[in-house]
Amino acid sequence: NIKSERRQHQPVTKMTEKKAKGPTVTPQLARMRGQWVQETKEVTIKAPNNMLGVVVGPGGSTIKEIQEKYKVRVSVPQKGSKDQPLRVVGLDKGLVHNAADHIKALVQKAVTTTVTIKAPNNMLGVVVGPGGSTIKKIQEKYNVRVSVPQKGSKDQPLRVVGPDKGLVQDAADHIKALVQKAVTTTVTIKAPNNMLGVVVGPGGSTIKEIQEKYNVRVSVPQKGSKDQPLRVVGPDKGLVQDAADHIESLMAYEKERRRLSTPVSQTVFIPKAHHGLIIGRQGQNIRYLSLTRRITIVLPPKNVISVMRSLDRSPDQVD
Repeated sequence: NIKSERRQHQPVTKMTEKKAKGPTVTPQLARMRGQWVQETKEVTIKAPNNMLGVVVGPGGSTIKEIQEKYKVRVSVPQKGSKDQPLRVVGLDKGLVHNAADHIKALVQKAVTTTVTIKAPNNMLGVVVGPGGSTIKKIQEKYNVRVSVPQKGSKDQPLRVVGPDKGLVQDAADHIKALVQKAVTTTVTIKAPNNMLGVVVGPGGSTIKEIQEKYNVRVSVPQKGSKDQPLRVVGPDKGLVQDAADHIESLMAYEKERRRLSTPVSQTVFIPKAHHGLIIGRQGQNIRYLSLTRRITIVLPPKNVISVMRSLDRSPDQVD
């Protein structure tokens, strides 16, 4: 008991002080620590939490490479923390900033841009292409990923995703142009069956010329079908209408040509007393009319003159 009391009242020695204060920090180490605190440069980087994995890399390989390359220490916030920036610390200001720029570039590259495109389901094949060739070319050319809705889904847009906002927009414009080109305009034209040959032309030459000139497809009804219109189909609304107008003008011209070449006759009622004026002396008047107008005039025995056109003359001559 006496010994324990003595121990309790024993004065504190230097050794016990050292034990209480912990390991001794030498003046040199203290200066080095102070110098590090004084000379280190720090840059903070705001980055979304879902981008931290890009900075760390697989198994920490990316962050390790950055720290070794730029001789810095990179502090990454813990998962789930909010509004905590990345910190880049080092002795060389230039290297610290270079490391920060490197990290910012990684984050920026990983941040993707998405553009959605509304397109009818029947147009998706145009974007995909034969065996997926078209969509593959778009993805490789613009460095994007194009997501196409499944068949049968309704109101599901196409999605174009990529790291470069400009290239994503260019890819979206490319797809829109493909869809727009594939969306066709149709104009129907009523045409009698006896006019279809005019549109087709000798050996199909006329219809071929129209289709090539206006970039359209012209569907002609089969012979013998009734009330089936002609159809002009194409991607450009203006050209489709121009092709339709062209076809209608061809049919109008042919209709007029046939009218003029179809045999006609007219009857003119003239009092019998005036028949001599039509005939003229020794038949001069009637001969003149017949030769110059190239028609046949038949005088009936009664009080009428019937004026008839021959089979190879036009109605205008008869008029």
